[in-house]
Amino acid sequence: MMPGRWRIGTTGIRAGAPGLAPWAPMPVTFLAHQAPVLPLKRRWPGLDGVALVVGSTVPDLARVTERLPVLYVYGTPTWFDGHRPDQLVSWCLVVGLLITWSARRLVLPRLGGHLPDLGDFHLRDLRLVGRTRHRWWNTVGCVLIGASVHSLIDVLTHSDRPVSLPGSSTHLVELAGRSIDVANALQVAASVGLSVWAVVQMLDIGRSRDLARWSGAVLAPAPTPPNHRAVVAAVLTAMILTGAFAATQMHRGARVALMTWALAGWFSLCLIAATRPRPEGDESMHPVEVSEAAVDPLLEVG
Repeated sequence: MMPGRWRIGTTGIRAGAPGLAPWAPMPVTFLAHQAPVLPLKRRWPGLDGVALVVGSTVPDLARVTERLPVLYVYGTPTWFDGHRPDQLVSWCLVVGLLITWSARRLVLPRLGGHLPDLGDFHLRDLRLVGRTRHRWWNTVGCVLIGASVHSLIDVLTHSDRPVSLPGSSTHLVELAGRSIDVANALQVAASVGLSVWAVVQMLDIGRSRDLARWSGAVLAPAPTPPNHRAVVAAVLTAMILTGAFAATQMHRGARVALMTWALAGWFSLCLIAATRPRPEGDESMHPVEVSEAAVDPLLEVG
């Protein structure tokens, strides 16, 4: 290894260019990491799509536990690293199942109808995902698949992981006094490319009304739920307040603050959804007599 300044990552130490601080781009947890799992759901509709998407997110959410005031309790670390294989279950599966359950049973059925439909994206179809029930092993497996795909992408685009590509820490250029290495360049390229791919897939899913079809629901226009403005105002207020709280964590790092905002924001959505009734009056929430959900062995119609 060439001599130079040692760079300390979250899971190891690596060498960089002499005299230069490492450049650590913000992780594109949302959109980019979901792009590779969306084709799995489209190829095998019986898979738990919510669990796949959540699983592809949870490894980065572990950053909320970094740099806590208390690092150990009776010798047990208070922090997690969701990218480590040994924490695929202790962090990714446990947190992933909790978020998947709250998304399918609480947040999406009760708040999904308040989203802007955005034309061909048909975002309000998200309110329908709660009407199907997946086998427990399907959901568990999909969370683990999503988390594993996330970690695999990071192996290809990060040089501070327990396993990384040979030469990924090789210095390329200097930018504003920061060392840009091969992994940094790959991460930026992958983040942009995968995010665009995710949006394209979301548009195609919306145009095809796949969410409604997978849920075995009537393809009807999404009605505007009651108290729509009040709910939207509550959600926006919650996002501002949780964002302000996350800003107080900036001393622990921008990545920690971002993931704090994500988790605190999700918790606030759960609280808001808990105050809303399930939209029983929406005819599209009721299953059609013959649907993919009714015959797929991976699903249980709920």
